[in-house]
Amino acid sequence: MKKSAKTQTLLLTAVNAVVRFLGMLMRILFSRWMGPEIMGITELSQSVHMLAITPLTSGLPLAVSRMTAKSARADREKPLMAGVFLVRVASAALIPALLLFSPILSRIIGDMRVMPSLWFTAPCILILGYSAVYNGFCYGTEQSWLPAWSELIEQFSKLVIAMGILLCFQHLTAPWMAAVPVFATMASEILGLIFVIGMLKIPVRMDFPLKTWTQPIMQLALPTTLTRLVTTLLRALESIVLPMRLQVSGLSQSEALSRLGMLNGMVMPLMMLPCVFTSALTMVLVPRLAKAENNRREALRLMGLCFLACAAAGFGSYTLLVVLAPLFANFFYRLPELADWIRYAAPLAVLFSFSHVTGGMLASLGQQKRSMLGAVPISCLTLLLTWLLSANPALRQKGVIIAEGAGQIALLLWNMLMLLLWRRDRQRQIL
Repeated sequence: MKKSAKTQTLLLTAVNAVVRFLGMLMRILFSRWMGPEIMGITELSQSVHMLAITPLTSGLPLAVSRMTAKSARADREKPLMAGVFLVRVASAALIPALLLFSPILSRIIGDMRVMPSLWFTAPCILILGYSAVYNGFCYGTEQSWLPAWSELIEQFSKLVIAMGILLCFQHLTAPWMAAVPVFATMASEILGLIFVIGMLKIPVRMDFPLKTWTQPIMQLALPTTLTRLVTTLLRALESIVLPMRLQVSGLSQSEALSRLGMLNGMVMPLMMLPCVFTSALTMVLVPRLAKAENNRREALRLMGLCFLACAAAGFGSYTLLVVLAPLFANFFYRLPELADWIRYAAPLAVLFSFSHVTGGMLASLGQQKRSMLGAVPISCLTLLLTWLLSANPALRQKGVIIAEGAGQIALLLWNMLMLLLWRRDRQRQIL
């Protein structure tokens, strides 16, 4: 990779490390303050939160980044403006819909205590949509430092706002306490967005044929968005189904909800440790691979370097998780039983690392449709395995980890197959 690419990746990695540390600190403080059951309520609402913001935060930033990177210098702001327009149109429909159907969604989830969290999720759709589009533009113009500093501002603000509210309002009921992280997310994202817009100083002008740019952006974004929507929906169903299946295994409702909070709110975030590096690598990779798409040798060189870096991040994270499992369980979370859970789930760190980077490669090369064809049925398989294994009294949360591992292995194999097909297609074009 070029020196500038290495510099961007290192910068993003350093910032991501600080952001992840702040996020982990926040989860630790929340788990101690709220307890596992309220953390479980937060995880239930988080599934709807992720589903609500996915239409504007998944495929759209990648599409804007790719279009910006491939556009002439005079047209570089047009993908951004087209993305802003699409965010406004989508938000005008999604925000009222979420507010209107929040009582129904709460009943479907099975816990009416998630209602306040859903109310605060609604404005996040517009705010996070704007952030996603502006971040995509920054990566497309290789100004990766802007999203990096923005994310740092957001995470620090989120921690300060959330803990400030919990300290000032110590007698909040469970529903409102569970909604504090969502409110803090909304407020902190506004601050991060103001920073990026203020630094770019790009006037929002729609004085060009929007259709010329919105159509290709939608075509690029749609496969990734649909894939993420389906997988997020299935994960939301998993969060709803898991407490029910744990009750089938013999646990009480309170214990089942506590285990959901412990697994999804404490253990699984640790498995994303390699994403500190791979997310930075992916965002720097997208515009560079897009530019090198027609240069097969350069594209393969970039991909090879990414695989080496990804392997180091994944296996390094696995080692840390196995060695430091007692520290996380006993010192940070004060739940000794989590040590075995963390060690058992540690191989997921390696799988997440490779599947994340290979998915980013496919997006960079415009292979989103091929990626979607595998990701959707694999997510269904993961949900089915979770349904079957989590109800087994001998497995319970370990069954969820096994199901996730099987799904990640299948996804990685699919992504590798699609990359090989892309290489074959390029060879045929050369011949």
